[in-house]
Amino acid sequence: MLKKKMSTLLVTLLILMQSIYGIGFVTTASANTISNNILDSVTMAVYDSSGQVVTGDVYEPNSTVKLDYTWSLPNGHGYHSGDTFTFTLPQQFLLFNDINGGLVMGQDQLGTFHVDRTSHQVVITFNNYIESHDNVHGTLTFKTQIDKSQITESTIVKITIPVNTGEQVFILHFRPTVTSTIDKKGVSAGFNSKDINWTVDVNKALDSVQNAVVTDPIPTGLSVPVTVAVYELGVHLDGTVVQGALVDASQYTVNVTGANLAIRFTDSPITKAYRIQYTTPITDSNKVSFVNTATFGGSNKGAVSASATVQVQQGNDLEKAEVGYSPITQIISWSIKYNYKEKTIAQPIAFLKDLFNDTQDLIAGSLHVYPVTLSSNGTETLGSELPASEYTVTSEAAAGRKGFKLQFNNQISSAYKITYQTKANNRVLDNAIIKNTVESGSGSSGSASRAVEQGIILKYPGPADYKARTEAWSLVINRDSQLMNSVVVRDTFPNKGMRFIPSSIVIKKGTVTLTSADYVLDSSIDPGDGFLVKLTNPLSEPLSINYKTDFNIDWINPQGTTNFINSAKIDWLDKTEVSQTKTTTATFIPRDEVKNNGFKYGAYNAASKEITWTVGVNYNSKAAEKAAVQDTLESNQKLIDGSLAVYNMIIPVDGNASQGELVDKSKYTYTVDSQNKLVVKFDPSLPGAYYIVFKTSLKGQLINSMVSNTARAFDGENPITNNLSATLNIPMGGEYVSKSGEQSGDKINWTISINRSQSTLNDAKIVDTPTSNQQLLPNSFHLFAALAAVNGNVTKGSELTKGTDYNLVIKTSNDGKQTFELSFVNQISSPYILEYQSLITANDHDTVSNKVSLSGSNVTSVVKETTKDIVVGVSGGSGTGSGVRGSLTVKKIDSANNTLLLGGATFELYRKSGTARTLINTLTTDETGSVVFKELLAGDYVVVEKTAPSGYVLNREENPVTLHSADVLSLNVINTKVPDPGTPTPTPTPTPTPTPTPEGPSSSPTPTPTPDGPTSTSTPTPDRTTSSSTPSPTPSSVPGNTPSPSITPAPTITPMPSPPAVPTPSTDPKSTEPDIPIDSDNSVPLGGIPPITKPETLPVTGESSHLYVEIAGITLVLLGLILRRRFTR
Repeated sequence: MLKKKMSTLLVTLLILMQSIYGIGFVTTASANTISNNILDSVTMAVYDSSGQVVTGDVYEPNSTVKLDYTWSLPNGHGYHSGDTFTFTLPQQFLLFNDINGGLVMGQDQLGTFHVDRTSHQVVITFNNYIESHDNVHGTLTFKTQIDKSQITESTIVKITIPVNTGEQVFILHFRPTVTSTIDKKGVSAGFNSKDINWTVDVNKALDSVQNAVVTDPIPTGLSVPVTVAVYELGVHLDGTVVQGALVDASQYTVNVTGANLAIRFTDSPITKAYRIQYTTPITDSNKVSFVNTATFGGSNKGAVSASATVQVQQGNDLEKAEVGYSPITQIISWSIKYNYKEKTIAQPIAFLKDLFNDTQDLIAGSLHVYPVTLSSNGTETLGSELPASEYTVTSEAAAGRKGFKLQFNNQISSAYKITYQTKANNRVLDNAIIKNTVESGSGSSGSASRAVEQGIILKYPGPADYKARTEAWSLVINRDSQLMNSVVVRDTFPNKGMRFIPSSIVIKKGTVTLTSADYVLDSSIDPGDGFLVKLTNPLSEPLSINYKTDFNIDWINPQGTTNFINSAKIDWLDKTEVSQTKTTTATFIPRDEVKNNGFKYGAYNAASKEITWTVGVNYNSKAAEKAAVQDTLESNQKLIDGSLAVYNMIIPVDGNASQGELVDKSKYTYTVDSQNKLVVKFDPSLPGAYYIVFKTSLKGQLINSMVSNTARAFDGENPITNNLSATLNIPMGGEYVSKSGEQSGDKINWTISINRSQSTLNDAKIVDTPTSNQQLLPNSFHLFAALAAVNGNVTKGSELTKGTDYNLVIKTSNDGKQTFELSFVNQISSPYILEYQSLITANDHDTVSNKVSLSGSNVTSVVKETTKDIVVGVSGGSGTGSGVRGSLTVKKIDSANNTLLLGGATFELYRKSGTARTLINTLTTDETGSVVFKELLAGDYVVVEKTAPSGYVLNREENPVTLHSADVLSLNVINTKVPDPGTPTPTPTPTPTPTPTPEGPSSSPTPTPTPDGPTSTSTPTPDRTTSSSTPSPTPSSVPGNTPSPSITPAPTITPMPSPPAVPTPSTDPKSTEPDIPIDSDNSVPLGGIPPITKPETLPVTGESSHLYVEIAGITLVLLGLILRRRFTR
């Protein structure tokens, strides 16, 4: 019994030890972060807009850049599969999108990398390759461009990149944004300047210029400079400049040959910008404009010129002006500006002769002379009046002219201002021009003129009273206060249209109102002809006559004239008893409502598609026995039942009409005939002015950008208004489709606004044709109903259901070109918003375009088209330097007959990004049994069979594919026929699917041994090998040559009943495209090791040491022997 117990105890102990080993001693592998810097070196190459390497040391701010990071892991590193290394790309580089790729050497993959475009963080994730190989190293290559926003003021940018030996520093010099490398400016030194200060900025583009020289021919009127100064010039990125330190004279020479100035720099080449300053004296004071051209060049740079024009602000030798006029007193004030150039003038020629019309006299004592001080900007300051003893004034005369001569008694050298006044020597009967000229003793001259007005009679229209339909008028008589006897005023209406209102007349002298004893109003004259007033007393002061007239446009003769003309004539005897007559005229222009006898306007409500029309008729309140208004409703408007109403029109004094009370419907009727003409008829007992307000609807119609309507009122057959027209601008009218797009990383977010005009369309369909450098993403399509506000603004509403509200078909042609059609299931009459995305497959700075059209019908067919272009930016990782896109051919093969290619199989291609998958395209094999997915970015993809060929079992295997930038891969997917129900067949066992991996940039094709028996299709290799060599700016160190990878035979794969899908490289020669210096795609960077001399073994998993198990086993054995001996005694 005890023996059994001991045996049980021993077994239990063995089980316990086995459990402890299985649980406690298993070494678990977890991903760790590599803290040591594994980056060895960085090289950088900069490219211009044509893709050529920039060999100079000055770059454009948005240049394309290629960065090569070399990395390596030390032997015995202890890193494991899943370990990551993280570093950050400098912020001075712009990333347009995330970058994903693999670390590939030949047909071995060392791991993957990911670049986040927002944080610039690069994460390398290694696989178990690094656990079984030594001397692991590789290269990461990124194509990007300089981020101009990160470069502030300075054109010099320092980029520091940490590597495992310290830091690599790149000093980049950027070309400033300047329109020219030379700039010239000049400025005169104030008013009446004697010099011009010139500034010439050279080499602003920061070029390297050999034997640099600046030449400047000095223009006539200036003398060559006495001194020249040269300064260093700081140039910011935006082209603005800052003057720096003075340059030592030993660094340049100045030569003057005749009028030619030359500055030569002794240093060669120069790479900085400089400012040259010098001053040229003015030798010709009569010249006010100087043009100066400087030229900059060198032995390796063509000459570039810049010109500057300087206007020298100089005073005039002589200037004349009229400075004041009084129509009441008929006095004119004049001024003369003399010697404002401040020259020295000898006494004999220091004089002025001034002449004016002989209808004027110089007012005695009005002439004054003032010395003038001029400031640096030319502002004048008058000094104390010059004593009369300093000059002499005598009379001058000429034919029809009179005036004076002013002679200075001494030599002068300052500026002077002379003022004086003239007055008409007789009454001004007619408006006239008074001319005044002046000449100096040195031959200068000046002139001025003044219009003088008669003050005998003047007439003005006053404010209108549109409520009473009256117009006020004013007459001003004898404004110049001359003696007038036997005054008679006659007022007439040449074109009729008005009637004088006798009770409205008011006559005043100043503020005193005259009575009937002071004048006589002739009552025998018909008010329609005007009026006549006789003054009973002589008039020697101003007189005003104010009165009103009724006005009516129907009284005007001849008809068709819409303005009201009023004429007045005055007869009198002057102080010499000579009879005189004077006539004047004024015009009253009424409001348009008076001219047209009405008005019309409208307002559109986009939310309801309704127009509210307002028609004002009979504004002038004409009498009409059979009043009716006709209004043809254009653009297929439909009158909304019950919407028409009539209101009384209220017309206030200012004429701005408004709606009054609602008119009873029994006072009018309205109809709409077959021609869509609205007719409103009024009861004869309804005189006056009215508002007609009604609504029309555009529902069910094609809505255009404008809607016009014209109404007219009639009395029977006779029109009583002009055409009352109005045109409405319809918000979004006539717009059927509009498109916008915006880049977001490696995608473009597209938005199509559909039918914002809210037209009614049957069979509405959107057809969109994108350019081939993008791929539509089927799962990104979302169609939303939209809501229109009153003002026409459209906002997104609820999402519609595909298959119920609309159908979407994406088509891909055999050459990879895509289109999509979105058709509405039902008639549409409201706006919609379609949002979708496309994946960018374009190169950097390519133009991605989409052309979209809408078609539909409503009585007539409608086809509208629009196009949207976007210039995209693409960042990529590259290990080959190739700039082409990849493609994938999928072939459907019969399992029993590999030569039988099957049509009718539908495949979906997904792009993988981490754990996310994006549907790229869905294609169906044609009669050749193949489909081609074109223009694919480098990255990881999955091919999924969606529909099997008729009569075949669906292959449910997901086929992963890794595509590099220039890969042209082929993938065979094999299907088995549907088994005969009478002959069951075993279920095929799927096998692992090899991932197609193209050849690295420097590796050779990998040969695949041919097995004796049937084998699966060999692992694919790309069609060709590409390589590139790019010069780099000088960093602190340059990496060595990358060791060549070893060539490893591919393993033989044992065939199974259902062979897996196997990608194979395409041999189509048409797929080969020429290399370009930079890869613009997400290609796979290089990685690898030197040749391995020892045989390779499978990686070891679990715990490599069994010591614990061995000790435990020995212990148990010994314990068992001891117990056995004890119990067998």
